[in-house]
Amino acid sequence: MNRKALLGCPIPVVLVGALAWMGWRAIGRTDPPVLHLAAVDRGDVAIKVTESGTIEALKKLEVKSKVAGRVSRLYVDEGDRVRAGQSLAEIDPIEINSQVAQIQAQLDGARARYQQSIRGVSYQKDQTIAGVRQQEEALRAAAAHLRAAEEEQASQPRLSASEIAQAEAGLKTAEDALTLLTNSTHPQAVVNAESGFDEAKAAAESAQRNLERQQHLLDKGFVSQQVVDGARSDLAGANARRDQARKRLDLIAEQNRLEVAGANSRVKDAQAALERAKANQNLVTIKRQETLSAAAAVDQARAALSLARSSAQQDKMRQDDVLAAQAGVTQLENQLREVQVHQTDTHLIAGMDGVVTRRYIEQGELVTSGVSTFSSGTPVLQIADLSRMLVKISVNEVDVHKLRVGLPVEINIDGAKGALFLGRISKVAPAAIGAATGADQSQPATGGSQGVIRFAVEVVVDHPDYRLKPGMSARCSIIIDRRKNVLRLPVDCVEGDGDRATVQIGSTTMKDGAPVETFHAKHLTAGLRGDSHVEVVSGLKAGEKVKPGIFKGPSRKAIDMEMH
Repeated sequence: MNRKALLGCPIPVVLVGALAWMGWRAIGRTDPPVLHLAAVDRGDVAIKVTESGTIEALKKLEVKSKVAGRVSRLYVDEGDRVRAGQSLAEIDPIEINSQVAQIQAQLDGARARYQQSIRGVSYQKDQTIAGVRQQEEALRAAAAHLRAAEEEQASQPRLSASEIAQAEAGLKTAEDALTLLTNSTHPQAVVNAESGFDEAKAAAESAQRNLERQQHLLDKGFVSQQVVDGARSDLAGANARRDQARKRLDLIAEQNRLEVAGANSRVKDAQAALERAKANQNLVTIKRQETLSAAAAVDQARAALSLARSSAQQDKMRQDDVLAAQAGVTQLENQLREVQVHQTDTHLIAGMDGVVTRRYIEQGELVTSGVSTFSSGTPVLQIADLSRMLVKISVNEVDVHKLRVGLPVEINIDGAKGALFLGRISKVAPAAIGAATGADQSQPATGGSQGVIRFAVEVVVDHPDYRLKPGMSARCSIIIDRRKNVLRLPVDCVEGDGDRATVQIGSTTMKDGAPVETFHAKHLTAGLRGDSHVEVVSGLKAGEKVKPGIFKGPSRKAIDMEMH
């Protein structure tokens, strides 16, 4: 359509045609897509390993009882703050007190036996000394007896004749004394005693009749009670004199019997002495035998003395008894100290400052010992020091080699959105989770359902914060390496590493009234390659634009987040 034709057309027709021509041009032309360039800027470049874990107290302990029994007292509850040495609970001490009393009684008996054995040693030594002295005295006595026997053997003939004469004289004297007692002395004494008894008996009977008479008169009122009492007193005196006279009569009779028996015995003794004296004429031979016996007794006494001197071995045996008794005392003392320790163990004491985070039992329940059973014992309480917290995480085998103790960690929790807590790695397990549990080592130790091998890592929080509580989940970003306030580019903009890195530098030109981006490769020196950015050491300046690289799939960080 030429210009003249357009000028001749009405204005609305021209406008419609112009709009239609412009629409055709738009349909027929395809504009290039808008390309988002990345600019070199300043910021931090970091390599991070991010994992989730659970917050726990850095220091915690479970309070268990060293003795079994019933919990009679619980002094604290969950949430209570306790101090080291504070009493937490008490186990009923009745049984342990009984054991203490029993062992104390056994110890008292052992100490008594020990003292007795000491006295036995002293007694044995005294016995040994006394035995030696006794045997020495016996030897001297035996030697003296031998000498006497020898002298008697020499003088026996003269003694035999003298003894016979003396025995005959003694027999005559005994017979004369018996005749005198029987015929003169005893009959007169008996007559006098019987006369006295008869008089006392008659007086007693008279006093009895007088008492009966006075009692009869008292009943009729002719005499007073005093008269009757006097008569009764007279009767008692008369009876006493009668009894005394009877005793004297019996005594004289018994004395006479004994004297006669003694006289008869002396007569018999004298007769026996005479017979012995006559028999002693054979003592010459007997004395010779006695001399031989005395000599043998001397030899026996010498042997006994030698045996007594060798009995010092008994002293050593007694000393061994002392050592055994002392060992028994020591053993029981050790047992008593042990049981007394258990006695103090009935009071459960806090071993550290902290907060009671768990109470496992109620008052009145039974607990087992934590040291004397095959199991680990019944836990009573758990105390945690909430001033120092840690996060336990598990890191896969791909990243664990990057970790080392002391690396900084950034911690986030859901309970404090936007808050950042700092910490450091305090422990990296040397073996995978499950590898040291005694399981089948032919099977891989895995930490998740995907079969990823994981290692336990602990992160200590730098500063305490009341918002961090045991059991919370936390996300930890472990800073493997970091460059702060450096030139950087997104990782997908840089190809290669070090001084062989390249980027596509963009420049803008105008074509047909529209800006057109053109690119050319440029070398640079790349530094640290982080999770999202690469450090630019040299070759680029801040603000320069570069072309992003071709997308090659999700980043490792995105994959880890997806797995978690």
